[in-house]
Amino acid sequence: MNFLKNNKKLRIIILIIFFGFAGVGMLFSSVLVAMRLHLTDVEGSIDSRNEFFNTVNEKEGVRLPVIQKSMSSNFNKLDPVIECKIMTINSVLPENGQRILDTYISTKSSVIVENMINAIVLVTENNISFIKEKLAKCDDLGNSINSLGGNASSQSIFSWVASTEWQTLRDALVKDKDVILQASVDSGVSARLIIATVISEQFRFFTSNRESYKRYFEPMKVLGNGTKFSYGVAGVKFGTAQLIESNLKNNKSPFYLGENYEGIFNYGNADPDTELMGRLTDPKNHYYSYMYTAIFLKQIMHQWEEAGYSINDRPEVLATLFNLGFHKSSPKENPEVGGSTITINDRDYTFGGLSYEFYYSGELQEIFPIKVQ
Repeated sequence: MNFLKNNKKLRIIILIIFFGFAGVGMLFSSVLVAMRLHLTDVEGSIDSRNEFFNTVNEKEGVRLPVIQKSMSSNFNKLDPVIECKIMTINSVLPENGQRILDTYISTKSSVIVENMINAIVLVTENNISFIKEKLAKCDDLGNSINSLGGNASSQSIFSWVASTEWQTLRDALVKDKDVILQASVDSGVSARLIIATVISEQFRFFTSNRESYKRYFEPMKVLGNGTKFSYGVAGVKFGTAQLIESNLKNNKSPFYLGENYEGIFNYGNADPDTELMGRLTDPKNHYYSYMYTAIFLKQIMHQWEEAGYSINDRPEVLATLFNLGFHKSSPKENPEVGGSTITINDRDYTFGGLSYEFYYSGELQEIFPIKVQ
């Protein structure tokens, strides 16, 4: 003790270390208290298109035969109603029309094709209403397909595709391709579903941190790594990550996935809190950000499926629940779509609505394809 009294520098160093650890402890404690009191909860809104999402989900897809990769030939092998719809979209929006056809070729799924067409209808409802009218005419097989054309646009109908934020996001996700695909394999959740959720979080991050986005993220083509109480490229809260881990080992939980998943986030001899924070905030490797996102989605899907209301093919609902948290997940027949409001180029989107548009847009389909459920 006399040595410490006589060594002022050493005493200062020890005090700094002591208060440093105390500060970290207080930070973790305050985060947990805020989580339990729901002070960090997202105040979301219901998407104005909520009824549309539930209505189109009730429709059954039409089974289609195999076709060749051509917009102008071999349509005689395709169901005439779907043929008419793709031709109608292609005549006005050739980029979107081609993406729909390419997706059908890779998936052979009429359900996915119908969902992509529904996404076009959803977006064009207020700004290119005649597309909806012409698509409706396709149900009357007496109409001539060639008479349904309009003034073609080389732009995608999804306006966020033209934003600088999307250009940055797209390039950054391509850089992360390997870890995203690995997280998909390890979790059993499709890569496209994972990034559909991450994309909404990143758009929210970029648009609410404009100065940082312009100065750093846009030039470097990298993803934002969280703010305030949310961490990593998916904005996962520390407490949410702990709940995800707890659900994996609690066989009484409605989110329990089985023994095979119990050990996927084990820490070995590492301190759990320190290691978890490191996983969520690692700026060089986003694997765990994608994994915690994927396992959250998988746990929610399991809960709803066990309750008799599968939402495995509802990216808009899953993204909404990811945004709002476990406590908002209550299985029911007509789930609500919404969440945080995200403004891109003066247009408002909900978290879940934006995820839906990306999922069925065909963007990055060649790397992160839509999977047949």
